Amino acid sequence: MKYDAAQDQPAASARTGSAQRPSRVSDNRLGRERVTIAGVPIDNVDDDEALASIERMVTEGGPHYMVVANAAKVVAASRDRRLKEILLQADLLTADGMSVVWAARLLGRPLKGRVTGIDLFERLVGLAAANEWPVYLLGGTVASVEGAASKLAVRHPRLRIAGHRNGYFEACQSSEIAAAIKKSGAYLLFVGMGSPRQEKWMMDNLAPTGVRFALGVGGSFDHVSGLARRAPAWMQRGGLEWLYRLAREPRRLWRRYLIGNALFGWLIVKQMLSRSRRSPAAYE
Repeated sequence: MKYDAAQDQPAASARTGSAQRPSRVSDNRLGRERVTIAGVPIDNVDDDEALASIERMVTEGGPHYMVVANAAKVVAASRDRRLKEILLQADLLTADGMSVVWAARLLGRPLKGRVTGIDLFERLVGLAAANEWPVYLLGGTVASVEGAASKLAVRHPRLRIAGHRNGYFEACQSSEIAAAIKKSGAYLLFVGMGSPRQEKWMMDNLAPTGVRFALGVGGSFDHVSGLARRAPAWMQRGGLEWLYRLAREPRRLWRRYLIGNALFGWLIVKQMLSRSRRSPAAYE
């Protein structure tokens, strides 16, 4: 049976650890500009700045984690208080989807651009190889995670893959898996289990893994392994990846993209209306 994080309730120790973690809203130690999108503060950084921030996190030691946000995740956070807390407490939160970038422009606070999970994942693997930081891959099917590990090892001969495991496990196995990750000595943990499962798993298990930095990468293992194809570059640039995915899996994704995008649009309209009633200084 696959672990269903949506039904999972965190253990008492996990809740306690979460409560003790300072909110990123009041603890912007790195001085990054943030743009609030429907109550979610997005770090206004580009790919290079995000990579540099992560390198500092890994160098100073952990634990740290990052989340990438698209329209669906912002909508989910408006309904899921625990997911919202995870986003607020992330050490780095970037815009993964073009919908978030466009929303920022409409609100008069443009972002520097997208910092997607899959692109950052591949750049971080290269950085890890150059610095000989051990990495751990968690999530996907057996074929997906093993295929990703194999392809990455070929691309980066110096890469130290401390371990990998598929994402199909019971909630009661989480402690055992976290202990195995800690034993592996991994510095970086990439979690590809879909949202919000991957974010909730990272929040509950980050400290026990002993890693310095963790990133939720969604279906990146499928793409790296070759089991799935990413949208053409021109569709990525035009913000049409969602349409490409919808065309390939309409039954599974129609509700997420068609209804979810409409709900995201409504959240932005409400924010714009609220902003118009306040002074610009009170916007954030």
